[in-house]
Amino acid sequence: MQHDMSNTLSMQRPPRVLFLGMQGDFSPPSLHALLDNGIEVSAVVVPASRPSGLGLPAIRRREQPRTSRPILPLLYASVLQLAWAHYIPLWEVQRISDSEVISVLAAYQPDIICVSCFSQRIPRAILDLPRLGCLNVHPSLLPANRGPVPLFWTFREGCEQTGVTIHLMDEAMDSGAILAQKPIKVPDGISYAQLESQCALRGGELLAHTVWDLYRGRVVPLPQDETKSSYHPFPSAQDFVVNPAEWSARHVYNFLCGVGHWSEPIKLYVNGEHVVVQQAISYSHENMDGIPSGSSNELWVHCKVGWVKVRYPRS
Repeated sequence: MQHDMSNTLSMQRPPRVLFLGMQGDFSPPSLHALLDNGIEVSAVVVPASRPSGLGLPAIRRREQPRTSRPILPLLYASVLQLAWAHYIPLWEVQRISDSEVISVLAAYQPDIICVSCFSQRIPRAILDLPRLGCLNVHPSLLPANRGPVPLFWTFREGCEQTGVTIHLMDEAMDSGAILAQKPIKVPDGISYAQLESQCALRGGELLAHTVWDLYRGRVVPLPQDETKSSYHPFPSAQDFVVNPAEWSARHVYNFLCGVGHWSEPIKLYVNGEHVVVQQAISYSHENMDGIPSGSSNELWVHCKVGWVKVRYPRS
């Protein structure tokens, strides 16, 4: 009877959540969605802005600078600004595995921990803190494209669809049971930033709904099918080299549009040499033999299927 009464009382309040995120574009929509859906965010945790080894504590409370004001509308604010605007304790951690960090976070007695882009590996001691588990927002349709930058590989593999997954976290990488998924189309010419923004917004909405469903006992975890899993690390320089003879023109075009802004230059293997490409202009799957190259720094490149028009830096 006492156990049942405890459960009844807990259901009279909203789910209590700890949020782990980062500065950047992916984390804020998830935190915003949790707050918009009446979920109690007890604290926000971010990686420390300064590297360890400088005599800094493992965890410290970060207060809002007196000169700082939240950016409006709050939908476009950082996780720091969102936390300050809603008077949520904000903690910076050097090492999330440190015993002091675990002690501070355990005091919040969370029902759920929500993670939306966090650069440190989360240890078992943290995973065990919430009574209902740790949820992660991952921008792919797991078990495909596990790893730190799945959207890069969405473009590299020429996928016409990706999505977001809300899954329970374990100590392995993106391998925990799936709670919810939503597919997202990858249209021609979309940039990495645009696709990431779509994943972040839809992932935030899906996260908030999943928190409530898990809290109310309305979701059944689905183990991932390991026979269909794939994992990719951070890309190397070689992953920015493309042989058009092996890809369709559409694939080349979308890869260039998707990740052309990255610091690593993209190189096409053309006529036995590597050509650094600045921009993709268009593509066609029609027969275009004998077409002019265009301006002095533009080139039509023959692909496995079709042609792609690219612009390269002027020498």
